[in-house]
Amino acid sequence: MEVSFSVQMTTSKLYDFNLQHSYKKPISIIATATGVIFAFLFIQTLKWYYIAAALLLIFYLPISLLRSSFMKVKMIDFFREPVSYHLNDEGITVSAQGEEQTIPWSDCVKACNTKQSYFIYTGRNSAFIFPKKDMGDKMSDVLIMINTHMDPAKVKIKFGGL
Repeated sequence: MEVSFSVQMTTSKLYDFNLQHSYKKPISIIATATGVIFAFLFIQTLKWYYIAAALLLIFYLPISLLRSSFMKVKMIDFFREPVSYHLNDEGITVSAQGEEQTIPWSDCVKACNTKQSYFIYTGRNSAFIFPKKDMGDKMSDVLIMINTHMDPAKVKIKFGGL
């Protein structure tokens, strides 16, 4: 089986990945939980510094990730043109800006998803972003390829997101 599709990266698609990636880290979860605690302390005491800390801890990360996503899409040449993906038994072939590279399935370390996209990690901080809108009717074929070629322990895809 082979599946091909193209992805035009946008700020919202990259932001979806950045949010998912960042909020899987314990420090992000702890910071947000601490922000919620500060919000409750503000409600109880009405001290301004509690609400300031709450707003900072709760909203800083999402706003900075949105800004970062916007800047990357605007500044990085790789995101200006559509990126073509071809999935087959050998791996994932990425074609962009006249260059082509194949990543074997064995180099894929994790697959997960959000409501908007699927992500196949090839390293700790690098992943292929497969937005559902860009895959269209090929989404089920992509899922079959992922589940066929990746170790089930590495696939953390929630099918409720289909």
